[in-house]
Amino acid sequence: MKKISTASDTKDISLTIYNGGFGAVKETRDVSLTGAETELIFADVAQQIEMDSLLVEGLNILEFNYDYDLVNRDKLLKKYIDKEVYLKDRKTGEKKSCRLLSVEGAGRCVLEDNDTKEIYIDAQAEIVLPSLPSGLIVKPALLWKIGKSTSEYVKVSYLSKGFNWNANYVVEILGKTLNIAGWAEIENQSGATFENAKVKLIAGDVNRIQDDDGYDVEERMYICESSAAPQAEEKTFFDYHMYTLVNQTNLNDNQTKQINILNGLNIPYKKYYKLNMSEKKANVIIEFTNKKECGLGCAMPKGKIKLYKTDEADNSLEFIGEDSIGHTPKDEDIKLAIGNVFDITFDFTEIDRKKINGFEHYKYECIIKNHKEEAAEVHFEHYAWGIWEMVSTTHEYSKKSSGLIEFSVNVPADSELKVEFEYKIDRRTEVIVKK
Repeated sequence: MKKISTASDTKDISLTIYNGGFGAVKETRDVSLTGAETELIFADVAQQIEMDSLLVEGLNILEFNYDYDLVNRDKLLKKYIDKEVYLKDRKTGEKKSCRLLSVEGAGRCVLEDNDTKEIYIDAQAEIVLPSLPSGLIVKPALLWKIGKSTSEYVKVSYLSKGFNWNANYVVEILGKTLNIAGWAEIENQSGATFENAKVKLIAGDVNRIQDDDGYDVEERMYICESSAAPQAEEKTFFDYHMYTLVNQTNLNDNQTKQINILNGLNIPYKKYYKLNMSEKKANVIIEFTNKKECGLGCAMPKGKIKLYKTDEADNSLEFIGEDSIGHTPKDEDIKLAIGNVFDITFDFTEIDRKKINGFEHYKYECIIKNHKEEAAEVHFEHYAWGIWEMVSTTHEYSKKSSGLIEFSVNVPADSELKVEFEYKIDRRTEVIVKK
């Protein structure tokens, strides 16, 4: 007995999609087995299914296969070698009964007329096949041999490549606050369509054995709809974060869709400039805190952040830069380097080096010029290697780590500021004499 199960028999389907280019499919279908041994064709599955991940509940399966021997011209013709086919005249529609003797490249065929025994080579006519040969299917399918059993439904779960999702964010910079909208871009290239699916998104780096497949996501532009309610509910799941879409959705093959997953309004931010010593540039930094009391306070999956600001002359939003973040939990600071500032320049110079009593002294000077019409907060860092001690400095500094010094200064509008500092490094050699 043979039975075909298609997507039309689906009663419930859910997808869990991961950042790493794969997803889990969980599907329940009606099968209505009556007790006889059955060959069940479970069609409409993802073409990139991982067969070693397949789980089946509700069936007594004796053997299962994944059949992807799909219909094409050459396969159809080769299945009919030494069998009856029909040669149809394209003008008159007359059909002749023939035996297919061979199939060569590019669909070239050799046929024998069953009545006259004449041989036709590359006949200018249409070849008609009586029916679809057994063993060929039009879509990839799971083929199961099922022992004697009765069952109303079957539950099938499997992993498949071809799914992916990424978070992307849009930020609108206001006077002293910002608005942010987070979007999940969901992509389905699995080779199957899923209708009315319950969708969950897992944010986190789930360990997988890697192969050579690459996965690129096209860069897109997003619209910030900060007033809309997020279309996904977030919660902690194991050591990851899960986003469950509020509504069921259709996810067609070769389709990408965006779902709003978070919104934050009137979030205080800080803007300052950081001197990039290697590139001799000053970077614009936007920094804000991912806390509930600041208007956010939720897990933020890794992704790109695009920033916009309104041009008051015509009230249009203009793109001002972008950066990316890693997976960021709540209560953490987010720092975005969005571009190089035009009106802030600097010169950083080692102005003296000397040795005194086994200590090596280094003296540096940083002249920062602010050509803007407003004051600018400027940060810069310096590494001191070895055991060091600050000797003198014109401005306060922070010791960020054992060797990292950070200065934070305010440079008045349309003026310059000079920061000087000197530190010494212990170069003394300790000699131990053994008795």
